Amino acid sequence: MRISGTPLARCLAIALLPLASAAAQAQSSLSALAQPWYTPYGVAPLEIFSEDRDVLQLHTGLELERHSNLFALPDGVSPSAVYGKSKRGDTVLRALVGVTFDRQVSLQRFRLDASVLPVKMFEYSRFDNVGYSAGGHWDWAIGRPWFGTLGARFTQAATPFGNYYINRENLERRVKLYGSAGMRLTPDLAVFVGADTETLDNSYSGVQSADYRFSSAEAGLRFSRGGARAVDLVWRHTNGDYPNRQVFDTFGNLLPGALDNQFRQDAILARLQVRPSDDSTIGGQVGYTKRRFDNLSERDFGGPTAGLNIEWRPTGLFTMRAELIRDIQSEQLLTANYIDQTTLRLQPSFRLSGKIVLNGLVSLMRASYEGDPSAVGGATRKDDISVYGVGLGYEYSRTIRVNLDVRRVSRTSNVASVEYDDNVVSASVLASF
Repeated sequence: MRISGTPLARCLAIALLPLASAAAQAQSSLSALAQPWYTPYGVAPLEIFSEDRDVLQLHTGLELERHSNLFALPDGVSPSAVYGKSKRGDTVLRALVGVTFDRQVSLQRFRLDASVLPVKMFEYSRFDNVGYSAGGHWDWAIGRPWFGTLGARFTQAATPFGNYYINRENLERRVKLYGSAGMRLTPDLAVFVGADTETLDNSYSGVQSADYRFSSAEAGLRFSRGGARAVDLVWRHTNGDYPNRQVFDTFGNLLPGALDNQFRQDAILARLQVRPSDDSTIGGQVGYTKRRFDNLSERDFGGPTAGLNIEWRPTGLFTMRAELIRDIQSEQLLTANYIDQTTLRLQPSFRLSGKIVLNGLVSLMRASYEGDPSAVGGATRKDDISVYGVGLGYEYSRTIRVNLDVRRVSRTSNVASVEYDDNVVSASVLASF
């Protein structure tokens, strides 16, 4: 059976919003550090990369993570029927080796990064895998009026447990290419256009109905003043194609016929980066999105979408980060449809001493499977996912950091067979040179 749920790793990941400095500070695990420190949200990101960075940095680390319920199974369900053993828990060892390059050459800025993340399971070693991330980004400019971006991203990672209940590993390979060009009309006002493509390929043939090919184009108007305020007003259009027809629904049941999930999507967005005061920053996007399917139009979506990230630092010792996200991104799915997903995430941080930081995490998510073809004319699956965690970070030196984290992940649903609880304890050592 295939279960379409929100991956545990994504419950804990930093939202892909144009708040690079906040995201970099929030990284506390190897999985987070292995992600590129620059990820464009759209193809014409706000110009917020003013902080100085080393031209060349090396990253390395180890992380040991213990799960009480590795496969995200309901209480009382043994993994032996699918995975061949009765143990529900396992210990995961991850290693990281990576490099980043960042250099300003006159008006041009080049950023490159590459990382490898091998993963070892102590009990279920057949799920050992090697992930990677590599890419580059070029902020280009010609004179004062002309500017733009050009970049590419290549990644590979195993599908998190709790998405599929299959007895083999599935590797997700993603490729994104993007570019944009703009012209300043005045010192504060500019126009821009952009285009990007994104693909997902799954290694296991049994889940290749989720493979996709997205092609997008956008155009917009940008207002910026100094480094404290920037707003993009954007129209964005996406064509989504799934080369392999969907044959199963969310619950793994065979559909009456193979389904083509091709869609068209339009969005009107406001992307913003605002610094209301010296101790607060607001970034992200808010807008209206409409998705239309060629088949089963009852699944069409229209409504507000948002991804807002707020950072508040009232004192030098306390920081609060809050994220509010409402999205229908298809890459979080196991079947080729969409989830209407709303997430509230709070991440308080308190510096106990010059070297020790206490971190907290509260994440609440509601996932409604509005795009599931089996839900048309019937009941819609609704999941509530909660994550509560606390951790300690110790800065051994300017380049070496040690983290200890404890968290509990729970999923409740109107479908009892997908409910689960997982207790996770992790320890990691991260170094950057």
